[in-house]
Formats: sequence, structure tokens, C-alpha cells
Amino acid sequence: MNKIILGLAAVGVLGIIVYSLSGTPNYHDITHKEFETYKQNLENMEDSPIKEKGTFDFFEPNEEWIVEASFVPSKEIKDFSMDMTDSSKVSAKLAGVATFDKDGQKIKVLIFEEETNYLLPFTDKTCGKETYGGGRYVNIPKDDLDGDRITIDFNKARNFYCAYTESYICPIPPKENFMNTEVNVGEKNFIK
Repeated sequence: MNKIILGLAAVGVLGIIVYSLSGTPNYHDITHKEFETYKQNLENMEDSPIKEKGTFDFFEPNEEWIVEASFVPSKEIKDFSMDMTDSSKVSAKLAGVATFDKDGQKIKVLIFEEETNYLLPFTDKTCGKETYGGGRYVNIPKDDLDGDRITIDFNKARNFYCAYTESYICPIPPKENFMNTEVNVGEKNFIK
């Protein structure tokens, strides 16, 4: 009788393990689904920046590009003058500075306030090659800030709208946000 109970318990545990491994979407699948939703939303929105047919492409998701950075908030919400692609300037609210280690180097980037997110505009060594030459951005949910730590998922890097059409005016990532490495995740260059 004890052998039957132990056998049933083992089968039950094995079933739970198999179910949890087979039925749970993984990060790779979730990220690909987010890519597809992003593309569909962008193409179908009323004022879509996609005026010409083109090819969207994304790097393969890589969880190594989800970084936990230290975050030092700006002592006061101060304005930062950000250059725009039409040579104008806009005032952006500096939220703070994030610092993390990647590929053997310490990377420091400026993080800006938005309504419901933080904004991280950046350039890296892929710009003008595999990615848009004007840089990309990551929206960081404000919930991803926990005390003095902030989670940045570079797999969510997207192109500014001016990557799709020159009729849009976009921010130029500040020189402080050049990352001297290849951020080979997120959205690639839009090919018309």
C-alpha cells in the first residue's frame, strides 16, 4: 500500500513538473509576442509613422541584457536641454543616473521622467549598422525602480519614429548616453 501511495505521489509530482515546463511561456516567446504586438500597433495606429512598407526586424531576445543598475536620483527635478532632429531643443526632466557593469566596463546613463515611465534614450556601437543611426530608447516602467536599484530591459529597445519617416521630429540621445558596446537586442534598423 505504501508503494502505491509513493508511486502515485511521484507520478503527481512528475505531472506538475511536466505541465509547468510545457505550458508556461518563456521569456523568449513572450518577447517575440511583444515584438509582434508592437509592430501591429505601430502599423495600424491612426497617425502611424509607417508611411511606406518596410521591414521590421528585431535581434533575438537575450536575458543577459536585462540589467540591474544602481540608480541615483537627481537631487532636484531639473531640466535637461535635449537636442532634436530638427535642430531645436526641448526641455527634459532628468530623473537620475543609472550605472551598471556590462562586457567588462562600467556604463553610466541618464534617465529621464515621462508620465508613466522613465525614458532611456541611448546610442551604442550598433547605431548606423544593424540599428537606426539616430539611436534607440527604452521605456522603463516606474515600478522597475526599487529603492536605489532599477531594472533596464534592453530587449525592449525601440526606434524613434524618425527611423521610419523623416517627417517626425525625434530627440537625439545625449552624448552621455553613448554605450561603448554593442547592444545587440531590441529593434533593428527599419528597412524601406
